[in-house]
Amino acid sequence: MNSWKKSIQIAATYIGTVVGAGFASGQEIIAFFTLYGHAGTFGILLSTILFVWLGYKMMWLAHQLRTPSYESFNQRLFGNIAGRAINLFVFLTLFGVTTVMLAGAGSILEEQFQIPYLVGSAGTVLIALLILRKGLEQLMAVNAIVVPAMLLFTLLILIDGSATLPLSTEFPHFEGLLWKSILYISFNLAMAQSVLIPIGFSVRDPVVLLRGAILGGICLGFMLIVIHTAMLANWQEVRYLDVPILFITDGWNRWLQLFLVFVLFSEIFTTLISNVFGIGQQMRELFQVPETTSYLFLFGTAFVLCLIGYSELLMFLYPLFGYLGLATLLRITWPGRALRR
Repeated sequence: MNSWKKSIQIAATYIGTVVGAGFASGQEIIAFFTLYGHAGTFGILLSTILFVWLGYKMMWLAHQLRTPSYESFNQRLFGNIAGRAINLFVFLTLFGVTTVMLAGAGSILEEQFQIPYLVGSAGTVLIALLILRKGLEQLMAVNAIVVPAMLLFTLLILIDGSATLPLSTEFPHFEGLLWKSILYISFNLAMAQSVLIPIGFSVRDPVVLLRGAILGGICLGFMLIVIHTAMLANWQEVRYLDVPILFITDGWNRWLQLFLVFVLFSEIFTTLISNVFGIGQQMRELFQVPETTSYLFLFGTAFVLCLIGYSELLMFLYPLFGYLGLATLLRITWPGRALRR
């Protein structure tokens, strides 16, 4: 029973890391899947399989290589020189997404509760610091609370009927879909290194890791399918919206609208703390600095950069990180001599 509980915690942490601002708002799903009409459903099915397989492969490799952070993990996979370049990329990815998440948290609090943008962002930082001081176990505990709320929200969309698949669309095409699906997985796995590798290192039973990857990947696929179908059914209305999920839930009552805001903020927050945790682990290995010091430095820098704005950061950084993550994806698939060293 304890091993199943651990697997569920791993799955929740995996989901909480992947599901961030772009996923929660619907923008990310439209850009990678709904843009291709009904064909986008096949892209989601492929992505679900890859989430399970590559998520487990990453944790299993960290378990076999005995690497506690993505710093040592990539050094073993790529060698010293290439490993340093990959680690720089992962650092930039995690830090860039951290900045986007912090900006997204400030934007949601400002739009929904009229809390000034900078005050909301600063408050988010304080709460994140309190949780991060407790380490990996507390991080997994937070995700175990938040992820069921995400799944409940997805079920509400399904029950509401918003996710009824239309009989036809004007844009069914496959051209570019396979490449977009691979980029989507590439970006998310590069980001998920921050927590999947420490989990793979700390959990002794590979079966627990496998169950966690299966549960996490299937739940991610389920949420993708439901939100994608809802977007497809309302394509003409949502295609140009900044937060298309708000159109889907526009007819919900006030309490359900508040629940939506909670889910959006929570999805952003779990990605934020997962990324900062991963970067903090790397900085502790490299510079021998206390974790709290590294967290303060990272949040302080991200706070300054989030002045650029949420939408601008998201639209520029996400596609770029997808391309840059391809080397990591390929190396995880074929680790080669790394396991024989």
